[in-house]
Amino acid sequence: MSRRERAGRTTTTRMTGFSSGEVVGAALLLAFVTGYLWLRGFARRFLRAKGRKGDRRADSLGMPTTPFEVERPEGKIRGALIHGAAGPAPTVIITHGWQSHASDKVAYAEPLLHAGYHVALFDTLGHGESDATEFVSARHFTEDLLAVWRWATTRPETRPGIVLAGHSLGGTAAILAAAEGAAEGLIPRAIVTMGSPADPVLGTQEWLASKGYPAALMMKAVYRFWRPIIVWERDRLKPVKRASEVRAPLLVIHGVKDRQIGVHHARALAESIPGARLVLLDDADHWSLPKSEGYRRAILHFLKQIFAC
Repeated sequence: MSRRERAGRTTTTRMTGFSSGEVVGAALLLAFVTGYLWLRGFARRFLRAKGRKGDRRADSLGMPTTPFEVERPEGKIRGALIHGAAGPAPTVIITHGWQSHASDKVAYAEPLLHAGYHVALFDTLGHGESDATEFVSARHFTEDLLAVWRWATTRPETRPGIVLAGHSLGGTAAILAAAEGAAEGLIPRAIVTMGSPADPVLGTQEWLASKGYPAALMMKAVYRFWRPIIVWERDRLKPVKRASEVRAPLLVIHGVKDRQIGVHHARALAESIPGARLVLLDDADHWSLPKSEGYRRAILHFLKQIFAC
């Protein structure tokens, strides 16, 4: 470096008050803080309840309906018990999926009701007609389902037995609720999952990857911000890890054309619980399951066998 260059560098340092190393360090710190704040914001936005509502009510089927409210510390869960029979009958509780609502599940309930089952539909907190809440996750879905399940066991109509069913994240909640409920003596007669992830965290990572994000790296970082909200450890959120705690027959229904939750999730779920039945529908994707005749046949055949015992 020439004398003139050294003089120029000294002059620049004196003018700015920072060396080039300090400038680089400040830039890196700014980038880190910016990245941290972006990831934190992304993580919190991802778990925020969107509060969507549907326009198809439970009573639209023209069947007797009993609206209900279940109180939780975070707010009131609202739903309806639709009566497919005049007296006591097997009852299926259907949980909707992520950012969905009970209105979407009326189509799933129809064949069950016409076959003489009662069906309970409800909105998890932060969705549909239930009270607003800031965040939702697989843990929140599970605790909401447990609350509705406890309520359903007090109803005389449900004495023949209760089935836990769910679409997408609702199916994950059904398995997790069965595992959690066992400790307090809650045992469902059966479980039905429909288009559900075997591991909701992995399912989220796969979704991020499909959007072009560096998913594996992001999930490691994002989960740090989720932990205070979700509370539960990751393995406690994974149905495939909770299989040994589930004491009920399982039916796994999945559309082959599902692009939201891959078919490998269905296979993993079915393999995790001995004796589980796997039904793959060639004509269905994530959203069109209830339109498939295969859905109606699979769930009615399964439940007929369960309640014939």
